Amino acid sequence: MEIKFQLLSQSEKLNAYISKLLPNYPKKEYVLKHNIEKNLYELIEDVFAYNIYQANRIKEKYLKEYIIKLSMLDFYMRQSFHKKYISKHQLQCISKIEIELRKIAYGLIKREKDNV
Repeated sequence: MEIKFQLLSQSEKLNAYISKLLPNYPKKEYVLKHNIEKNLYELIEDVFAYNIYQANRIKEKYLKEYIIKLSMLDFYMRQSFHKKYISKHQLQCISKIEIELRKIAYGLIKREKDNV
């Protein structure tokens, strides 16, 4: 149970960190900024869905969706770095959290498969 809370708390930490960076994006990058915000909230939504459902198959589905959205967030942040909206240090901080989240999610998938 502790791992699930760790996934949620780290996701909230990532959300808070990136949300602080978004006001620095120019108005012309509305689509990128909107996609990042939407993706951040969908990550949290997938964690809640994973915690609520009981069937392993459905739980695994939400974890896989979480990993996909995490990968998209990584892509958006790399684009932000290339367009110079975030610094290299900020990208590295975000990447560290994303790597940790990915490890937790894959560990949970493995554990769900072992519980079958």
